[in-house]
Amino acid sequence: MSNSVLSSIITSAEHGAEHGTSGIEWVIGGLTLAILAFALMALVWFAGGREHS
Repeated sequence: MSNSVLSSIITSAEHGAEHGTSGIEWVIGGLTLAILAFALMALVWFAGGREHS
């Protein structure tokens, strides 16, 4: 999963560079989204695990 996230961040950075946006902004944005998505999945997973146990 981390490989697909990393590749999508790299792809976004490349597209950003083509459009004149700094790649670093895209990387920071991508990492922020990845961290938020991971935190949300972890929260749902832990909550679901507690309910089922």
